[in-house]
Amino acid sequence: MADLIENTPRGIYALLQDLMRVRSISGTEGENELVCLLRDRLAALPYFRAHPENLFLAPVETGGLGRHALLAFVEASPRTAKTVVLTGHYDVVDVDVCGELRDLAFEPEVYSRRIGERDISPEARRDLESGNFLFGRGIMDMKGGLAIHAAYLAEMAAAPERLKTNLLFLAVPDEEVDSVGMRGAVPHLVRFAEERGLDYRAALLGEPFKRGVAEGGEEARVSYLGSTGKVTALFFCVGCPTHVGRYFDGVNSLLLATSVMAEMEGNPNLLDGDASGPLCPPACLRMKDLREHYSVTLPERSVAYFSVLFVTRTLGEILEEMRRVAAQALDRTAARLASVRRSYCERLGQADPGTDPLGGTSERRVYEVREVFRLAAALLGGEAALSRRVESIASRLPDTMDQREKGIRLLDEVLSLSGLKGPCIVVGFLPPFYPSRVNAGRTDQERRLRTAVADLGDYAREAHGERLQVLDYCGGITDMSYLGFQGTEEELRLLEENLPGWGTLYALSVKDLLRLDVPGFILGCGGEDAHKDTERMDIPFSLETAPKLLRYLVERLAAEE
Repeated sequence: MADLIENTPRGIYALLQDLMRVRSISGTEGENELVCLLRDRLAALPYFRAHPENLFLAPVETGGLGRHALLAFVEASPRTAKTVVLTGHYDVVDVDVCGELRDLAFEPEVYSRRIGERDISPEARRDLESGNFLFGRGIMDMKGGLAIHAAYLAEMAAAPERLKTNLLFLAVPDEEVDSVGMRGAVPHLVRFAEERGLDYRAALLGEPFKRGVAEGGEEARVSYLGSTGKVTALFFCVGCPTHVGRYFDGVNSLLLATSVMAEMEGNPNLLDGDASGPLCPPACLRMKDLREHYSVTLPERSVAYFSVLFVTRTLGEILEEMRRVAAQALDRTAARLASVRRSYCERLGQADPGTDPLGGTSERRVYEVREVFRLAAALLGGEAALSRRVESIASRLPDTMDQREKGIRLLDEVLSLSGLKGPCIVVGFLPPFYPSRVNAGRTDQERRLRTAVADLGDYAREAHGERLQVLDYCGGITDMSYLGFQGTEEELRLLEENLPGWGTLYALSVKDLLRLDVPGFILGCGGEDAHKDTERMDIPFSLETAPKLLRYLVERLAAEE
């Protein structure tokens, strides 16, 4: 039988080594291997042998790898509704960036001895030479945090009478790609709370503290009370095909797409943020035409999609800006074609016809995805007929196809069914969708957590000489987004209607998401350089200080009425 988990520096380190040995790269069987390892290690504890109903795997996807979330519940004695969720993801990004050391990236002690052979940053080299850091894939993002949380859970499972709040440990797959794990865990969280009569006071995510500089130049550990939202903005550009020898008889969809790029990339109108600082502007993640073979015909259909980060902005506001961008892109394309045509006519000594190269006002040629679906439904004889056709199209798409490509393929086929012709641009969304999550002190739970985190900062400084810098949200993406939706149901309906394949290719339980409202805080290990070859964990802080911070915050939250 495996050694029991101990909440000591040595015990956390041993568990971390076990977790690191599993190559749980997103989208591979390693994810299933790791969740089974975690389950088996917890199942060996006397508490879960006596209460097997409190430890279980919950399915989070249909098809695919058949991945599961792990839920482990330790009930306080005497009983209470108050519950703190300890959560994190067990998948990691791939190791391609590690180059010739990729095969060693899951052996942190060996990898740490070899990483100095690579051309690494001065900061990483200083940390390596200090002897206080351990390098490896996923060690801080976020197996270090998982080990800290699991070890604390194991300690409390041995003495539930010491708890004044229940603990729910939730480990999920696939945070790094599409957050299949946390999206699929939302219904389980809602149902479990209803069945057990629980009140989720807070969720503590095992994402890492990062180094920062607080006011006055003092070095600090940075953490967050919220998470940035993200949506993938899609522009589906439809041109007019023609032989390249008759260029002015058509419109190249790639010209439309590049015009979208010129308007959308870095768009200052979509900058968002507040006191914690501005978010990064939109960035194009992919642009391409949809032809599969070489042709001397101008490509009829092209797509460009962009990452858009937000905190305060609504989906309606984002979609409205996308419509404006599409209209501007059509105007830019018309102006470009008119200019080229004038030069061409001058060369031939002919009069320029002076007509609009796109044939009409731009506003009439911008559509939302839902409008395309309505047109198709009308031609097919109704919504039911379209739904059957959509399901048929979706069923033919291979499981291995990228989620975004599936949505594009589906929209491509529905567009053909709609009878809509170019030139036009269809705007909508693609997966994944991350709601923004901020703690504005608007609920009792949010106020309690803000107060407890402020006290945690005092404790960290006085007891451990650590300065915490707590920001309202992080600039990156975390699973904290799925702890509830802080917008309106109408906003989510707007997303549903404009994301091709919602409910068939991409799932998110709107009903359950609206029923959750759990404030979050990041409290894991200390580390740097997630996703890089120099990913590393601060050993003294992570094994000695972070577990004490976790204990303090849970006890502080438990003391709140």
